[in-house]
Amino acid sequence: MAWSGTAQAQTYQSGIVDNYVLPTEPVSPSAGMLAYIAANYTYPGSRPHDDTSTDRWFATTFTGLRRNGNICGATLRMGVRNGDSNDSVGLLFMGPTGTQLATGWGDSLINRGIGVGASGTISLNLAALPGGANLIPTLNAQGFVDVIVQDDSAVDYVTLTITPCRVDVYSKDNPSDVGLTPTVDPIWVSPDIRVCTTFGCVGHQNPEYGQTNWVYVTLRNNGPLAPVGNPATGSLFVYYTGSGGAAVWPTDWALIGSISSVSVAAGATQEFFVPWTTVPAPGHYCLLSRWVAPLTDPMTLTETFGSNTLNNTRWNNNLAWKNVNVVNLSPFAPLQHFNFRLRNLLAQREGPAALEVRIPNRTAPSFLKRGQLMLTLPQELWDTWQRQGTGFEIVAERTVRIVNPDGARLDGLRLKADGAHEVDVSFMAQDASADQERFEVDLVQHSGSPEKPDEIAESGGVRFDITLSKQ
Repeated sequence: MAWSGTAQAQTYQSGIVDNYVLPTEPVSPSAGMLAYIAANYTYPGSRPHDDTSTDRWFATTFTGLRRNGNICGATLRMGVRNGDSNDSVGLLFMGPTGTQLATGWGDSLINRGIGVGASGTISLNLAALPGGANLIPTLNAQGFVDVIVQDDSAVDYVTLTITPCRVDVYSKDNPSDVGLTPTVDPIWVSPDIRVCTTFGCVGHQNPEYGQTNWVYVTLRNNGPLAPVGNPATGSLFVYYTGSGGAAVWPTDWALIGSISSVSVAAGATQEFFVPWTTVPAPGHYCLLSRWVAPLTDPMTLTETFGSNTLNNTRWNNNLAWKNVNVVNLSPFAPLQHFNFRLRNLLAQREGPAALEVRIPNRTAPSFLKRGQLMLTLPQELWDTWQRQGTGFEIVAERTVRIVNPDGARLDGLRLKADGAHEVDVSFMAQDASADQERFEVDLVQHSGSPEKPDEIAESGGVRFDITLSKQ
């Protein structure tokens, strides 16, 4: 790999430009690429550079493409000698077992202007390939690409040039997030989004119905993988949805407001705000911010219709998700109720789910030492639940109390296809004699997703920031 230019372009080279002069030069196909060849061709393995024999596929893999930040441009240039009328060139994204992780691209050598028996150069812009394909989002999501030529043609060299974006704006998904993707859980507790019921407040508050609220979003133009580059210009969008564990993009989200032509200086950390005048009703809400700058700072994973918000946020540092409710308990207000939406991310079928009560800071005292936490299921969930799980006891029809101070889990829940189920969450203060104390409790949904429909995995959650005081 070589570095050059003010844009810090990365050039990856496989083979030597020597017009097929022997000895041959080695290639570096991934294990997945070798597995794919072995499963789909008579002769396993890859031919090396400058090998002009017949009946052998050529393959090499370029890895680590995002080591200098998000990718904004990519070009590929290769020298090929066409050995047969049906030979072709392809760009693939092969997983470890030889299964494609994403849609690639391919074309015949003849279509690329190299006739049978002739030698020539193929030049490709991966952002605008013949046929209209744009592989830049896939390069950002996967971080590698496989190059393949089949099966009687020789390859002199392959050169891949990656141009990283000189802007990488992000918002934190959690306090330890530095903008790397994929984000390490939890993904839905962004400290860079907060709500104020009065303009310019300190900290985060629950939004109030019937008045103007303000949503503040922090943007950071100090990209984690790239040297600090240029000032950033883009648009900031802020959305809300019902409080809960899972959400589908874009149908579950309603726009609060946006700011166009937002400018963030190189190396700057800056907070912006949008007024929220349309809180639809008293209740609790989750917030999503999106930094949109498709030409200079693109999403690393395309947000497709019906996609999982958690997965989108995990892979795009342009997105941030905040599911935090403030709970203030005292002798004068010893009980608070919250709603939690269990959302089936699978549109076409019923799916299993679990609801977990998690204590994020195990070194701090548990709220259950000074209070009670109860979950009341809707009738349709209660009727199908087999009372599976740990750390709870049933105290009434449809209601369980959490008894394990380290957390609990309700397993075996069934979510209707494309359905949403509202769970009532209640916090009750019991010991108000001690000094004021703060606690954190996470309520986390586990269910199938469009990416992994048969795997019950974390789909999102809500953090309850509890203050228990004597007055």
